[in-house]
Amino acid sequence: MERPTQLASQILAAFKKRNQRKLRKLNDAVLRVTALQRDSTHFSLAIFSYILSKIVSKPRYLRPECNKCLEMIESSLEELVKKMDTATDAEMLSMFSKLENAVGCLEQTDARFVVDLVTKGKLKMAATFYAQGVSLGVAADMTGLDKQEILDYAGETMMFDRLKDEKSIAERMKMARQLLSD
Repeated sequence: MERPTQLASQILAAFKKRNQRKLRKLNDAVLRVTALQRDSTHFSLAIFSYILSKIVSKPRYLRPECNKCLEMIESSLEELVKKMDTATDAEMLSMFSKLENAVGCLEQTDARFVVDLVTKGKLKMAATFYAQGVSLGVAADMTGLDKQEILDYAGETMMFDRLKDEKSIAERMKMARQLLSD
């Protein structure tokens, strides 16, 4: 299983190359780890790998007037990669907050969404976890979002109909045993 620093480093490299496909694959990898680890660092990496893939998929965010904000995002990611292994929980929270602010800067240049990218990323990841069998309560706790918001998003997107990685009862029990034995 890859450490958060390795995943963050790969996310940074893919973002610098503006490689949406790689960011999506990394998001899938981080989601798999997060489903087992259920820690805030992996979950935040899942959110931001998704957000960054959305950013690089939108040509309007790649225009020259957005370069300053893109550089802020890269700088925040670089700091995260450098300090992640030794950072306290408070420092991690601060670094992810700085990254969120950098994304917010980008949205100020071209705000088109009903909700901001970070909230959308949290909703998407929470609904994905819920669709994969993580309890609604855990998904809500991990994101700080209301359970009803997650249910509404999952229902509107038909996420359950498209989910490929369904887990049987036996697989869920095995995952629960692994979590309890750690």
